Amino acid sequence: AHELGACAPGEAQLRPPSHPLMPPPLHVTPCHWVCTEAALEEVCARLAAASELALDLEHHSQRSYRGFTCLMQVSTRDEDFLIDAIELRPHMHLLLDVLTNPSIVKVLHGGDSDIIWLQRDFGLYVVGAFDTGQAARVLEMPSFGLAYLLQSSCGATANKVHQLVDWRLRPLTDDMAVYAREDTHYLLYLYDVLRRELHARGAAAEVWARTASLCRLASRVDPSACGAAYPGL
Repeated sequence: AHELGACAPGEAQLRPPSHPLMPPPLHVTPCHWVCTEAALEEVCARLAAASELALDLEHHSQRSYRGFTCLMQVSTRDEDFLIDAIELRPHMHLLLDVLTNPSIVKVLHGGDSDIIWLQRDFGLYVVGAFDTGQAARVLEMPSFGLAYLLQSSCGATANKVHQLVDWRLRPLTDDMAVYAREDTHYLLYLYDVLRRELHARGAAAEVWARTASLCRLASRVDPSACGAAYPGL
């Protein structure tokens, strides 16, 4: 809670990029399936060297009281990672240092539920986040949905056919993997585009403040809900 309350965007984070960086096409961007502790440790080392990353989760709630997180998608400027949150449930805490490092920007879209799921399922919380959904609201865009933002800003058409698919399935189908990657692959470019518009309106600080408020939700989640990940709690 102290880290969340003390975190504030730095000058570099408030300053808009001179040129938004469009990611390479999906089919030429390396994608890594992460399902072992050793592979997750390697991912954490790579992410620790990044200045920003995009983050999303896929959740399963059918016939389940609380539901649970099945997949974590992370993208940097150069790579996409699909992290098997079912297989790696006992090891997801390895991501804590990256997610709480305020010098690494974590870009989410509509992260309200993701923030709670991270804390509830894995004991993870996020410091230094930017929510593109909140940015769309501050900018009073016609739609706040990711599909609209991707189409209008990136020219990418999001395929929502797999929105309600069973994310427990292994292995993922090719279509499921593409769907999951698309949720984060373009998000850092969208972050660039939105920051330029926010800076022009003098509204960037408001988005950071709104997102920080969302992240503080995690510190108020009942710790007993994390017992599956940390039996000692």
